[in-house]
Parts: sequence; C-alpha cells; structure tokens
Amino acid sequence: MPATSGRTRRIDLRLVRGVVFDCDGVLFDSRDVNRHYYNHILGALGLEPMSPEDEEYSFMHTVDVALARIIPPELRARATEVQGRMTYDDFVERLIPEPGLFELVEALDGMGLRMAVNTNRKNSMEMVLERFGLTRFFDPVMTAAKVARPKPDPEGLRRIVEAWGVGTGAMSYLGDSSVDQETTVRAGVPFWAYRNRELAAQLHVDSFHELRQWFERGFFEIID
Repeated sequence: MPATSGRTRRIDLRLVRGVVFDCDGVLFDSRDVNRHYYNHILGALGLEPMSPEDEEYSFMHTVDVALARIIPPELRARATEVQGRMTYDDFVERLIPEPGLFELVEALDGMGLRMAVNTNRKNSMEMVLERFGLTRFFDPVMTAAKVARPKPDPEGLRRIVEAWGVGTGAMSYLGDSSVDQETTVRAGVPFWAYRNRELAAQLHVDSFHELRQWFERGFFEIID
C-alpha cells in the first residue's frame, strides 16, 4: 500500500449544489440485462454469446458502438432487423436498483440538491426512470440519443452544467468507468468514482448509504 502523509483533507459537501449520475453500474446493476440484450441479438443471428471482454466493452459504450464491435459487418443489417422486433420492456425487469438508491435521492432532494443523468444509453433511460418511480428526481437526463457525440465526449455533461447554471466546482459526476473519468476531465467537473478504486477521483464512494451519510454530515475527510 502507498505511504500516507497522515494529513487530513476535508471536502465540504455543503458547497455541492448538484450531482450527476451515470446509469449503468451506478444507479442500477445492469450487467445481467445488458448481457441478455446483446446475447439475444447474437443468438438470433446464430452467433456465440459475448466474450467477457465484449461484455465489459458493451457495458461502457453506446448500443451502436457495442453492436459494431460484436456483430460482423455482413450481419449488421439483420441485427438491425432483430433490434426492431425487440423492446426494452422485455429486459427492464432484470435491472437491479443499487442498494440505498431511493434513500439517497430522497435525501439529496430534501437538501435541495439538483440531480441529473448523463449516460451512454440511447432510448431507454426515461422509461427506466419511470418504471422505478425516479423521474421527478433527475433533470436533465442526457443520453447518447440527445448529443452529437456520446461519452467520453463532454457534450452531455457540459449541457447539464449550462442547464443548471452553476459553476463546475459546485457539482460532481458519479461514475464507475474510465469513460466516465475521461468525460469529467474534459468537462472540468469533479469526478467521484463509484465502487472502482482503480480510478483517479476526488472521492471514492463504496455505497449509496455512505454517500447519503456524508451529505447528511456535511463533509468528507480524506487522509493523504
């Protein structure tokens, strides 16, 4: 383990006016639903299920980019036809809300903090929020369908900054991947890493329960 100086650094969470969330791997455990979605398409084309590497890639990227990786060029037209017969309703029940999610958003809403979503999902985000009764908490909801360039391009995150009208130092982005980390660097927004200590971040958050407690306390202390 790296040596520490023993100095304590405090992050004043009372200065934070808004938190932007990634969806997959943060708001929801969606690896199972992603796996079934893509493997359903592959199976319909007579192809083998995704490899672990393809699963990881598809989890972080847009559906179009993921399909371009896992579907051979000569089968992509047929893959589009298979997609056209599918609806996300067939898969949404496999989504698992992250433990403590509902308590966290209720607490942050009660404190007057703004919340938004910035995700590489394309067309299913609003339906997911509605299904779990979360729509009223998040505004705006930025998806890959609403920007010219998805993450790690900072367009979606910058549009949230503009919509909120707050300085980037008064907000944070909670994500779980290197794509999220790069997005925040390019947008100039503080990055909080969710359950991934390999990422460079201002804060490392291991659960929504502890994040809620930090906000209720008003600060977080880091020992360097």
